[in-house]
Amino acid sequence: MRLQLFAARGALACLAAGVLAGIGAVACVRLGTFTDKGGSTLMTMATGLGLAALALALLWLKSALTRNAGEGKRMGLVALTGSLIFLYHPLSYVYYGFTALPIHDATTDPEDPPQFVALAKIEPANGRVFEAQRKITYKGEQVTIAYALHEKYPTLTKPHAGLLVSPQKAYWRAYSAVQKLGWTIVDASEKDLRIEATDKSLWFGRISDIVIRVRQAGTIGSRIDLRAESRDGALDHGRNAARLKAFFTQFHF
Repeated sequence: MRLQLFAARGALACLAAGVLAGIGAVACVRLGTFTDKGGSTLMTMATGLGLAALALALLWLKSALTRNAGEGKRMGLVALTGSLIFLYHPLSYVYYGFTALPIHDATTDPEDPPQFVALAKIEPANGRVFEAQRKITYKGEQVTIAYALHEKYPTLTKPHAGLLVSPQKAYWRAYSAVQKLGWTIVDASEKDLRIEATDKSLWFGRISDIVIRVRQAGTIGSRIDLRAESRDGALDHGRNAARLKAFFTQFHF
C-alpha cells in the first residue's frame, strides 16, 4: 500500500515539476532570457521528469491492478494521463529527428528552387544557394539532398500545376492560402509572381523563411513551387516539409 501511494504521489510531483520546467523553457526562450540551446537543455530536463512521472504512474497502475486496491487513484490517473499528454510533443520531436531527412532547407523543386529576394536582404544567410548536391545519409546510403527529397516526398516534388488556372489566379490563391495558414507575409510581388513569408515554431519560436514562386505551365496552366528554410540553419526535424504539405493542403482545399 505504501509503495502504491508513494508511486502515485511521486508521479504527480514529477509531472508538476516537468510541466513547470517546460513552461519555463518556452517562456525564457520567447522572452530572450535563455538562448535556444539553454531552452533546449531545460526542455530535456523537463522531458526527463515527464518520463519519470510516466514510469511511476505505470508502477502505481501495476500495483493497483495487482492488489485490486485504489490508494492514490486520483493522483495516479492524473499523473498517467498528464504524462502521456506532456510527453507527446518532445518524444515526437525526437522521433522525427531520427526519421526525417537531416536537412534544414526543403523545396518542391530541388533542381531549380525558388530564390529569396526580399528575405535575402533582411537575412543575408538566405541568399545562399540551395545545396541540392550536398550528400546526406538516407536509408543507410549517401545520397544528394535533391535525390532524398524526391524519394522521401514524391507528392511534394512533382509539379503542382493548377488545371485551367492562370498564373495570376494561382498567385492570389496562394496568397490566400498563406494568410489562412497564419504565416507572416514579408513581401508579395504580383509582377514577379512571388510571395515571401515567415513562420515560427510553436514552442521556441524558431523562424523559417518561406518563398513561393508561380510560373506559367503550358498554355493556360500554372506551376507553384515553394521553399522553406530554417533561419538558424539547424536541422528542422521535418518541420519545413510539413509546412510545404500544409500549404498545398490549404491551396487545394
